[in-house]
Amino acid sequence: MKEQDQPVTNWAPILGRWSFNSGSAIYLGSEGEAQTTVPVGICVSAIRFSEGEARAIVRLPKTENGISPDTSAYILFGYRSPTEEFFGAGLAGWSSAYTIMRSDPGRGFLGVALAGSKTNLVAERPYHLVVRVRGQNVLLEVDGIPVLDSILEGPIPNGRLGLFAFGKGPIEFTEAHASEAHGTAFVVMQFSEPYHGLYADVIRPVVEGKGLQPHHAGEVFTPGIILDDIVRGIAEAKIIIADITPPNQNVFYEVGYAHALRKPTILLVEKGSNPLPFDLSGYRRLFYENSIAGKSKLEEGLRKHLDAILHE
Repeated sequence: MKEQDQPVTNWAPILGRWSFNSGSAIYLGSEGEAQTTVPVGICVSAIRFSEGEARAIVRLPKTENGISPDTSAYILFGYRSPTEEFFGAGLAGWSSAYTIMRSDPGRGFLGVALAGSKTNLVAERPYHLVVRVRGQNVLLEVDGIPVLDSILEGPIPNGRLGLFAFGKGPIEFTEAHASEAHGTAFVVMQFSEPYHGLYADVIRPVVEGKGLQPHHAGEVFTPGIILDDIVRGIAEAKIIIADITPPNQNVFYEVGYAHALRKPTILLVEKGSNPLPFDLSGYRRLFYENSIAGKSKLEEGLRKHLDAILHE
């Protein structure tokens, strides 16, 4: 589910010196003239953005030798504070033309995915950036061409949309727009009854009621190998819901992949079933009864678990 595209015109400067005028945001450099000052600029908007599409036009500054090796410009997402984890995608990081980066509070700025040579970028040329985020899948387009497509190691924080600049400036961002998507809940369970009925009668309505789009792992999204579709579906999901009542190897494989991505996961277990494996006992679990009264309690419990995850 995708909200209407909206222009981003109001920015709050967090780090560095910025100029805002008629929808443009220009990074002018770091605060102070000390050689030890890290030339980082961050400004943020009022838009919460951890999934959806964001775009902007970027112009990099010109120097005597072309583009400065210290210059970078990204669209920022999942931002909450300078001391917390956030992500960015854009131009000119680590001697590369195109970059997806992560800010780690303990390790600094890390290049998640890199491509191209920075020497091919042209100063003062308008580059049209588009960042599409689905779950932990990040796609960067430059001038309409997909240049990076990466799956992050962990979930993106529920933070704000912003701009990130590195260098002495000036770096200009114009025509910023964003449309936030609410995301999907990927459902993993055995491909048989009564689990299809549980999905149709309980899980799907509750998930849709929370503004999420449900997908069943038994649905083939594209022609080809179904496991590839399932792996991508898990990576692109905001939340995983898995019924692990029968000891199904495929289900456990998919739950294991979700846990490897640190994906928020809700486990459903029918009361009276076999004991849970030890390594699943520490995750969110909902025990349910296969009855009319049990259906009502499961709906209530699932809503509470979804609320807890969505507000983290």
